[in-house]
This record gives sequence, structure tokens and C-alpha cells, in this order.
Amino acid sequence: MATIRDISEKAGVAKSTVSRYLNNGYVSQATREKIEKTIEELEYVPNSYAQNLRLESNPTIGVIIPRFDSYSVITTLQGIDKELKQLQYNILIENTDRSPEREIEYLKRLAKMKVSGIIFLATKLTEEHIHTIESIEVPVIVIGQEDRRLNCIVYKDYEAAFELAEYLTAYDFNKIAYLGVDEEDEAVGVLRKKGFVECFMKEGQERLSIYYTDFSIEKSIHKTRELLNEIKPDLLICATDNIAIGAMKSIYEKKLRIPEDISVTGFGDYQISSYLTPALTTVHYDYNKAGHIAAKSIVRMKGQKFHPTTTYVDYQVLPKNSIDKAKRKR
Repeated sequence: MATIRDISEKAGVAKSTVSRYLNNGYVSQATREKIEKTIEELEYVPNSYAQNLRLESNPTIGVIIPRFDSYSVITTLQGIDKELKQLQYNILIENTDRSPEREIEYLKRLAKMKVSGIIFLATKLTEEHIHTIESIEVPVIVIGQEDRRLNCIVYKDYEAAFELAEYLTAYDFNKIAYLGVDEEDEAVGVLRKKGFVECFMKEGQERLSIYYTDFSIEKSIHKTRELLNEIKPDLLICATDNIAIGAMKSIYEKKLRIPEDISVTGFGDYQISSYLTPALTTVHYDYNKAGHIAAKSIVRMKGQKFHPTTTYVDYQVLPKNSIDKAKRKR
């Protein structure tokens, strides 16, 4: 069996660099690629994991997440962890920092460790992702993105966005802006935007200015400042609650009022959203429930014949005080 020294010698890097890579520390992209190629060639599996995970008395589910600083991810993880504990399974978490290369790498690595199954919280699904999932001999459930060839648990992003937009068309807004994320994320970047745009077009309201940020509050603060310097919308629709929180801060910095000057909506119903002033109009997703469903399903899949299925997690539009009720159409 290959060792860290073998990888070090073959890749031409220090043992400490290999160790840092294996522990998710910083390694330059060029060095990372050399190490990954060598690991693949040598079929390296960390001994301490491999020995433990092969024990039937210690079944483990691998969970691949895009980041830790996300309410939806952490709440989903809580559901997964609670359910797996009840089922007497261990959990092994791999954080990719939204890197598609790491996602592929961790899918392969966890499979080599002989985990009982993998729950993958995906931000996108490429053909390489799908090929990797289909080629490894470990059951995989994907949360958050949909492909009919795989087992997926997804949220009704298009339908939820469309329904929230329908609610908003009952109000007389003259200048509407949408602050979303790029289309690398199919669910949030594509489907949510599509739901809003198509509903407004159906209602004959095409006054929708579209802007892009990322998932962070900080970036959303800066992007909203730019947006407010260009236009002054009377409705700002945000693709997530975090984006809405950043937007609200920038609006208040401009000495504008919510909702009297600008109405704001979010998406996701994060815990902090109900404590904002005013409380944020948003869409509720039960992330914890999705985690429970994923954990139960992945354990049931062990040793079973593969049948691709899609499970939809329902939603609820939550009208609150961040919409100017005085603008409601008579």
C-alpha cells in the first residue's frame, strides 16, 4: 500500500506538503495537481481512515459540503448528523470551498475509503460530476441540484420564486431590481431568477433590472451600493436571505427606509431573518428536513439496486413587513 513518502518522492514535493494537502491546508494549484495525479496513480488511501471505515461495526457516511459559512449547509448538516446518530452511523465531512475539482476528488477519495454512502451538497452538476458518481461503487445522494440520472433531493426553486413573484405583482412597484448569483449554481443562479423573470413577464411587468453578487453578506453590501448609485428601485428582490441582509445594510446607509422607500425580499428563511427590522419577506425551505431525508435514504440504499429518483422538498412563501403594504393594488 502506498504511503505519504511514496507520494512525496514520486511527485517531487516535501512530505509536509503532501500532509498539508491531505489535511485540506493551502497548497498551490500546480503542486495540488501533481499530488492529485500521484495519489490517483498510486491508488493511495489514508491508512487510519481505511482501517476504521472497513469495519462493519463502524459504518460511516461521507458528506461533501461547499462551505461551512452557510445557514442552509449547517442546518442541513444538523439534520443529517441527528438522523445518522439515531441510525448508529458515523459522519465524515469534506469541505470543498465551492471547488468543482475538490468535489470530484472527494467523491473518489471517499469511495476508496469504503464509506457506506455519500451525501453530496452540490452547487452544480457537470458531466464530470455525473460520470464520477456513476463510476464509483458507493451510493450517492445529491442535495440541492437535480439530474434525472442520479438520486437527488431538491428544492422547488423555480416554483417558489414564481409564487413569490405572483405575491409581489399584487403591489404597484414601478422599478424592480433583482440581485442574484451567477449561473454556475443551477438552483439559485438559474432557476430562482427564471421563476421571477417569467412570472413578471407573464403579468406584463418587464421592468426588472438584474444584478449579480455572490453568496456573502459583505459582497452583497458592496454590490447594493453600486446598484443604488445606478438606480433607485422601489422593490429589491434578493436570491438569498444573506444577500437581502447585505442589501438592507446598504439601503440604511443611504438613509433610505424599508419598506417605505424600498421593499426587500429574501429567499431561504434563515434564522436571523425574522429578527431583522423590519422582518424579511422570504421563502421558507426546511433544510433540516432535507438532511433527515438524505440520511435515511442513503442508509436504505446500501446494498440495494440503483434506481435514480428525485425527492422534492416543499416550500412556503412568508409575507412579512419588508414589503410596503401601502403599495398594494386596490
